[in-house]
Amino acid sequence: MLTDPGAHGADPADAFEVIVPDMPGYGYSEKPAGAPLSSIDVAALWAELMTGLGHDRFVAAGGDIGSHVSRYLALDHPDRVIAVHRMDAGIPNAAAAPADLTHDERAYLDRAAAWGATEGAYAAMHRTRPQTAAVGLTDSPAGLAAWIVEKLRSWSDLGPSGDLESVYTRDEILTDITIYWFTETIGSSMRMYHANATIPPDQLARRVEVPSGFALFPGDLLRPPRDWLERTANTVHVSTPPRGGHFAPFEQPELYAQELRAFFRPFRA
Repeated sequence: MLTDPGAHGADPADAFEVIVPDMPGYGYSEKPAGAPLSSIDVAALWAELMTGLGHDRFVAAGGDIGSHVSRYLALDHPDRVIAVHRMDAGIPNAAAAPADLTHDERAYLDRAAAWGATEGAYAAMHRTRPQTAAVGLTDSPAGLAAWIVEKLRSWSDLGPSGDLESVYTRDEILTDITIYWFTETIGSSMRMYHANATIPPDQLARRVEVPSGFALFPGDLLRPPRDWLERTANTVHVSTPPRGGHFAPFEQPELYAQELRAFFRPFRA
């Protein structure tokens, strides 16, 4: 839908060359040797990758950790990143928040704290004791399935039915689990959380000056207010697609492709 939009009923002029590298230690990517890599480290690798592929300038897009990496690509390589599209603004750090927050921004921080108290146990484990969980999940396919499918169920936009298979086919769910199982990368993927926990607060507080777009899907974990987006980035585009959750490119690929085509279209010149 991005490389050949004409074949999917969209404008052929919106075609992209699409480069989708796996995060180091996720799925098909090698497990990093030595210390785990943070989002800043991976952004530097992606910039090097794009140089090797012959692209001096490019656009970037992502969600979750992909959003984090895309942010640092824009922060550390603003001369190369034309525009950046993200599905979230990350989990806000309340301790580092400025004093002049608006009412909507303070409410957003309160929602983030409530989410952390009810949904954040997995992330605390990933950040602080990744090896402990990794042993059990690498040893038990049932344990790995439970760890992954619980997040698919909790973070997807399942609609009124609440049926996971109304969004993903059973083959898609099993494929997702199987990628981690046969590559034994659940442990190495967790260690990136551990590395990201060491990123200094001054890095988290940097503002993205590259033109930024955000798609806030209705079923995502946290939906930041426009005030927060403009505080943290040069926000030129905010959309609210009608369906989709945290895994929107997987859940609603058509809507995600439409979003990327629309946002990046003005930057093609």
